[in-house]
Amino acid sequence: MGNPQTPNDAIRDLMFRKAEALNQQLLRRLGDTARHLSKNNELGAIGALTGLESDVTAMRKLMGIVRDHFPEQNAKEA
Repeated sequence: MGNPQTPNDAIRDLMFRKAEALNQQLLRRLGDTARHLSKNNELGAIGALTGLESDVTAMRKLMGIVRDHFPEQNAKEA
C-alpha cells in the first residue's frame, strides 16, 4: 500500500487497512465456527458467530464509502 501522495489516497489507504482488519476478524470467526461445528458444539458455533453480521455490515459500509467517495483510477481494471 505504499506512501499515499494525496489526502484522498491516505484516507483510502486507511479504509482498506480497516477492511483488512475486519476481514481477518471474519476469518477468525468462521474458523472458530468450523472447529465448533466439527465437534458438534452448537453453543460454541453460535458464540463464534456472534458479531459476524455487524462485521460484514461494517465492511460493506466501508467499501461503499470507498466506492462512492474515494475512487481510484485503476478501478476500471477490476
